[in-house]
Amino acid sequence: MLYRLGLSARNELYKPYNVMKYFSLLLVVMVYCSVSSCNKEKLPTSDSIVGEWRWVKSVGGIGGFTLTPKTEGFTQKWVFNADSTCKFYHKDTVAINGKFSIKRNYKTSAGETFDLINTTGSGSDQAFVIRNDSLFFRDIFISDGFGSTYVRIK
Repeated sequence: MLYRLGLSARNELYKPYNVMKYFSLLLVVMVYCSVSSCNKEKLPTSDSIVGEWRWVKSVGGIGGFTLTPKTEGFTQKWVFNADSTCKFYHKDTVAINGKFSIKRNYKTSAGETFDLINTTGSGSDQAFVIRNDSLFFRDIFISDGFGSTYVRIK
């Protein structure tokens, strides 16, 4: 008789409405946890290139080299102004002093779309992206070109 009571009590837990009740409770708990853990504050970012940018690293070349200020023994920075003028500093000395222009949504023959920047004296256009106060340049017309990372100087 006790065995039968245990068996019937165990079978009560597996009835479809009990399974749905547990599943619904689990779903409610998961939704509550995911909503309550959302961080609604966004980091202040800017997609404007205007400002000062400090060189962090460059990666590329035929050997896949990684260059940093520490490994190379010098610093570099770009300064872009609202009037489309720019300066490039190498070892705290102005190496390029000119103008820049931006081409938005440039499409390559391969179907890729980039924002391009051209700076007087740099030699060629480069693709660029700004994310969370980081500026990424990439050589797109040179097969073994470099990609460089800069951070905004605040």
